[in-house]
Amino acid sequence: METKQLIATDKFCTFYNVKYSFVESLLEIGLIEAVTVSEQQFIHIEHLQKIERIIRLHDELDINLEGIEAIHTLLDRIEHMSSELNSLKNRLRFYEQF
Repeated sequence: METKQLIATDKFCTFYNVKYSFVESLLEIGLIEAVTVSEQQFIHIEHLQKIERIIRLHDELDINLEGIEAIHTLLDRIEHMSSELNSLKNRLRFYEQF
């Protein structure tokens, strides 16, 4: 597997100054996903924005993992509903032309 789109979990923890156990907790509850290559764990770079948001919620707002999971679920629902609303608006515009 190509590792250009991956960042090693230990380097991530060092760069963002978070404990490895925190990342393991996020993995356990399914908030983030990791890939294991040659017995080393990696995180997809495309997921960094999501993980940064989780770290800010935890560190700056002192929200526990269960709260972060609930917030993440609600944000996903909002994003999905927003996408669906845009799709429906586009369909409506198509029919309004006639």
